[in-house]
Amino acid sequence: MNILGLVSDLSLLVWSLPVLLLFFTVCVFMTLRLGFVQFRYFTESIKLVFKPQTSSGAALATGHLSPFQAFMNTLGGNIGNGSLAGIPVALVAGGPGAIFWLLLLSTFAISLRFAEVFLATYFSDKSTAQKSGPMYYLSLLPGGAVLSFLFALFGFAFMIIGGNMIQCNAVGGALNRSWGIDTQVTAFIIFALVCYIVMGGASRIVKFLDKLVPVKVFGFLISALLVLIYHYAAIPAALYLIVDSAFHPQAVLGGSFAFALQQTIYYGFSVGTNTGESGLGTAAVAFGTSKGQDPVKNGIMSILSVYINTHIVCFLVALSLLVSGVWNSGETGIMLLVSAYETVFGSMAGWIVSTLVVIFATSAVVAFAFIARSCWDNLLKGKLGFGFPIFYAVCAFAGVTMDITKLYGMCSLAAAGLFWVNVLALLWFAKIMKTGLNSYKKHA
Repeated sequence: MNILGLVSDLSLLVWSLPVLLLFFTVCVFMTLRLGFVQFRYFTESIKLVFKPQTSSGAALATGHLSPFQAFMNTLGGNIGNGSLAGIPVALVAGGPGAIFWLLLLSTFAISLRFAEVFLATYFSDKSTAQKSGPMYYLSLLPGGAVLSFLFALFGFAFMIIGGNMIQCNAVGGALNRSWGIDTQVTAFIIFALVCYIVMGGASRIVKFLDKLVPVKVFGFLISALLVLIYHYAAIPAALYLIVDSAFHPQAVLGGSFAFALQQTIYYGFSVGTNTGESGLGTAAVAFGTSKGQDPVKNGIMSILSVYINTHIVCFLVALSLLVSGVWNSGETGIMLLVSAYETVFGSMAGWIVSTLVVIFATSAVVAFAFIARSCWDNLLKGKLGFGFPIFYAVCAFAGVTMDITKLYGMCSLAAAGLFWVNVLALLWFAKIMKTGLNSYKKHA
């Protein structure tokens, strides 16, 4: 049996266009049900993220995160190399119009981010970090024990493959291409780094992310803005191309209108789902440990991470590729981004992109370690906790040299499983969320 072919076929099936359209329908329904929460409370989400934070050392000591730390963990995980490498793939395979559909889906999907974080906080058992997040609120549904187990299983697979192995693979490839560092050497360095950070527990993970996440966000913003400033005259044409290609994709992709439209929507929706992670429940795991917090405020705060990832980072990646004129050069993935940066930075482009890849990957690997540990504890009922750091580090080591195609296929399957399990709870408890929002509005 061809395992690679089977994984690829299953991945295409679970993320086929009809399934993605159903996903979009769920996003629209939740947006309407929650009164356009992602628009009404956008400015408030910024205020909640940047308001002064109180000390949370005691919370960390008991396995809890403050809402701001949960936000940083979520942002650290969301903004990974799926943004740097995934956007070029969507742009090449689906045309510039894919970016329009990606932004459209992501905008409506933000309602799912609010919903899952609300439920994670609302239903958390405040006495323990173990009874929190999707694995806890799913257990309250009919057949909850099975649903909770499935989420933990799919969640662990998604964190290990997508949040760990794929990120490390990108680092190994980038360092080898740019600086000639042998992938085996990179694998050993990553193994040691991951061991050190993860063995330090939640406290060391949070301290690491507090320092690295702002660096990677601002480092990327500065480099991308320099590309856009250099090619400023091409920005209006690039924006027009994104919108026009969304509705006339055959002009770029060729073939019939129906086929081209299907391709551009498919790649826009699929990449948007996997980069934003709204509805997958990953953010809810971190926010579920926010002890004694307001579920509505936590939900509102969490929506900003999706905006930053999709509407800023992903959009700027796409715009950089378009204004530099390299998007249809025949390259794809990270190397296409390197080509775009070369138009401004010349021979330094490879170094800049490789540095971004390393920073993006490192913070994602560390952020997902916290979520993966929660799934591990749920699956093993709190036993063998000492084995998790070693297992996670070994997977990071293996990911550097593994076949990236297999990894992406398995990650897509895990993401699909996460969404379809998690969304059952989001729909089931929609009335509770609506009531909570109405109450919050009255007392605001």
